[in-house]
Amino acid sequence: MTSGQRTYLPYLDVTRILAVLGVVAIHVVSGGVADGEVGIAVTALDMALKVAVPIFFMMSGALSLDPAAHRHGPGHFLRRRARRIVPALVVWSAFYLIVIEGFVSGNPVGSLTELMDLLVRGKTYTHLYFLFAIAGLYLLSPVLAAFLEQDERRRAWIVGLAASGWTVAVISVGQAGGFAEDSTPPVAAGSLTFFLLYAGYFVLGRALVLTPLPRWCGVVGLATVPGFVALVTWLYIAQPGGPGGPGPVSAWVRAFSPVYGSLPIVVYSVVLMAAVSSLFASWRVPERAVRPLRTLGTATFGIFLVHFAVIVVLREALPALAPYETVPMAITWVLTVLVSALIALIGQRVPGLRLVF
Repeated sequence: MTSGQRTYLPYLDVTRILAVLGVVAIHVVSGGVADGEVGIAVTALDMALKVAVPIFFMMSGALSLDPAAHRHGPGHFLRRRARRIVPALVVWSAFYLIVIEGFVSGNPVGSLTELMDLLVRGKTYTHLYFLFAIAGLYLLSPVLAAFLEQDERRRAWIVGLAASGWTVAVISVGQAGGFAEDSTPPVAAGSLTFFLLYAGYFVLGRALVLTPLPRWCGVVGLATVPGFVALVTWLYIAQPGGPGGPGPVSAWVRAFSPVYGSLPIVVYSVVLMAAVSSLFASWRVPERAVRPLRTLGTATFGIFLVHFAVIVVLREALPALAPYETVPMAITWVLTVLVSALIALIGQRVPGLRLVF
């Protein structure tokens, strides 16, 4: 592997920061979107932000598949990633199951069988599947990085597109057949298989970093965003049980349902990330700005982990924030971002807590 240091690309940290803001917004509004309690504008916002989670996976791949990350060998890489992900997976799963579900929401785990079922399905809490998925991708990274080394750009595109195509096929077949995303044949998404469904995003993140596109491509890519948002919003509304109402729809509409592995979201995510890379890959910041950006970029992990607890506690403690109305949702988002960022930044500085932030 290449022994050189990784070149700092500030747009990657800025993109991670924007992505986590989008994830928080999704979880603030998603309940109202799912229940049909919000208007078309909020539904469209929710659909527009669907790219936030794929972008997180692409950012992780861009950094984890960099040869500089493997310059000390696979053992060193895996030990560092294990120290990052395993304590967080254990502690935050326990926290959400015991504190948030058990005490705050009053829905404790009833038996060991139920607990094992949650662990096997990777459903310890709504957003923690990400930890199971990224753990599997980290485990696969040394193999992927070694394979990509000989012809990195070309192989990254081939592997990323092939893996994404496989995911789209699996998701589309399941969606067309009326199966939920977490029970899609022939692969049931769970703690040991989530990584398979997100491997395409992971590798494409590296491919996009390696492929400088002309700036006009970035402008064109950004210009397509309204069209993608309109498309995925319509596809969401058209689904059975969606805001458009129950009723039969064609198999192809179900197949394109806007979930993270469906064709419209894959294309939308890759086009947007390619546009961002095209426009900002050459952007550099003064040395004095590097440390704050790195700190905030690193804090996105902690913000992601803690934000759902903040949302739940805010809405339990302040009933005025519970309605899915514009002002309460906006206030909830702002407070959640500020409180989560404060907790994450403090957690990074406290010995012991650093392990889970």
